[in-house]
Amino acid sequence: MGYKKVLGIMLAVAVVSIGLIMSLVDSDADLDAMATAPVTAFKAAPESVRSINNGEVIGFADSNNTYGWLGIPYAAPPVGPLRWRAPQPVENWTDLLAAIKSTAPCTQHWTFLAATPGNQGDVVGSEDCLYLNIWAPRRLTRNPSMTQRKLPVMLWIHGGGNTVGSARFYTGENIAAQQQVIFVSLNYRLGPLGWFNQSALRRDATTLEDASGNYGLLDIIAGLQWVQTNIEAFGGDPTNVTVFGESAGGRNIFGLVASPLASGLFHKAISQSGSSRTESMASAELFTDQLYTEPFSGDSQQRGWPNSSNEILAKLLVKLGIANNMDEAKRDISAMSDKSIAAILYQQSAETLINVSMSLVEEQTMPLSPQLLRDGHVLPKEPLNRLFAKADSYNAVPMIMGANRDEDKSAMANNPEFVSLGFGVLPSIKDKQLYQRYSDYYADRWHSTGVSQMARLMTAANPQVAIYGYRFDWDETPNNWPVNLPELVGAGHGLEVSFVFNDFAGGLRLPFLYGEDSLPGRQALSTAIMNYWGRFAHNGAPGKGLLQQQPEWTAWQPTGDNIMVLDSPADGGWRMEHYYPSPEATMQRIESDSAIRSQKRRCKLFVESFLLSYHSSDYWDPERYANLAGHGCSEYDPYEFDGLF
Repeated sequence: MGYKKVLGIMLAVAVVSIGLIMSLVDSDADLDAMATAPVTAFKAAPESVRSINNGEVIGFADSNNTYGWLGIPYAAPPVGPLRWRAPQPVENWTDLLAAIKSTAPCTQHWTFLAATPGNQGDVVGSEDCLYLNIWAPRRLTRNPSMTQRKLPVMLWIHGGGNTVGSARFYTGENIAAQQQVIFVSLNYRLGPLGWFNQSALRRDATTLEDASGNYGLLDIIAGLQWVQTNIEAFGGDPTNVTVFGESAGGRNIFGLVASPLASGLFHKAISQSGSSRTESMASAELFTDQLYTEPFSGDSQQRGWPNSSNEILAKLLVKLGIANNMDEAKRDISAMSDKSIAAILYQQSAETLINVSMSLVEEQTMPLSPQLLRDGHVLPKEPLNRLFAKADSYNAVPMIMGANRDEDKSAMANNPEFVSLGFGVLPSIKDKQLYQRYSDYYADRWHSTGVSQMARLMTAANPQVAIYGYRFDWDETPNNWPVNLPELVGAGHGLEVSFVFNDFAGGLRLPFLYGEDSLPGRQALSTAIMNYWGRFAHNGAPGKGLLQQQPEWTAWQPTGDNIMVLDSPADGGWRMEHYYPSPEATMQRIESDSAIRSQKRRCKLFVESFLLSYHSSDYWDPERYANLAGHGCSEYDPYEFDGLF
């Protein structure tokens, strides 16, 4: 079934090209250090005391003349009866809250992105995880007169497929100091604890938010509400908030732009390698052998997710001994009362729910859950390609959106279809032309549905609101290893994050990706990117960067130069170019590509481009699939392509 490896690609999303770490270098020691490093408690700084809505907090003095505050609660712990409910208000505290140590990540299967001790196969974190972190320039307190100038706020949403990840993996002292902004990051619920649509819970809900299944997105909205109430105490301007995020964080950015509940809570947005995919409520609940009609995709018949809420429930019944097998469990569910179903679900530990969800999919590193559910309240029922075509249907704010040139090479480097392993560990590309051609096809998924189509729709619907596109091309990873990293990984998924944070040794902790010879170019490109991001946060247009010394970044348009290419000076630097991939162009390429010699392979590529992927399925055309390239694909059930990703 096609969804069994729906996120083989998202191995790259979750681990930011980390699949290569185990196979390319002897970096186990580095990973072990990351896995076991204790969480540091900083020394409290009296000058950092702030009074917020719930009480007083004290932070610490960080580098670059910044103050930091870690682990401030922005919502009540979503535990016990608050699991699968919208976030609730925080209780006030009377003692000074020491915000000097980061809190546990939200419950998840361990990867190093959790930034917490663990090993492969562990479930780590806590359901009590709704906390945020802040960094602010120190000069606001050293010079009291400067407190009259409120700084822009940049709220970061971490990636990880909405399944793994942690706010504490990223620190904001560099961007806060260098761009003169208040940096905020937050945790939000993940996996089946963050997105879960089950009819028994839905019918028992007392609010539309509780019934939505979109708990992770509601957490982010609650964080933005907290910013509106409290950020002035840290020198921030609640009327000038930019949300930005990468991968799943970029996908959640599109969710915020679409959600009426987020209206007025942010004023600019940046989506880095985001996805415009949303899911129907049916796909998030139904069994995988149940078909439903997707009215927004040619009335095509589609199926429930392999780890939908009903699949999880059935697996639990088998695990608990209530049913002997999955077929029996499905029959039992149809006869159970809502009260009984809800009781079983709430009685399970977070670890059990995560492990059951994992057991239902073939991709064990990052088992994606159905997410960004079109419930009709938190998110409209229409998919984004219809929603963003209408002027008054979404939160129209200035946006930067873009992706990396070779997004999927990270996943392809672990795919035996494209790569063989010398001595069992060293990847070698089997066919370099094939490798590059499919990398180009796969990159089109990110750039067309997550950038150019969204920019086209928004620009047409609200031409007065500027959209800015980019493509990140940096690929100067070392090429003197036993493998050629520039060729194998290229400008892979997640590489731009270190440039945005100007952190090549801390946050991402992948030092082997950055050789000494690339240092000058890296620093120059990082400065340029940060200045564009900072200028955008200050006034809604990246322009010539914060210091007004860079090439002008102009708004997206269908003709002429329409994106900013971000590359090192040695490879042309940062400059405007024309780049406009589209789903239609990709379909035509698949239909006419003579290098695709197997019709089954052509059908498979069409499916993985437009139906079964992390990317939008809004452009799936079942009729075109049935007649693809004159020969058609009717004999191939699109869901039959096991191991597709």
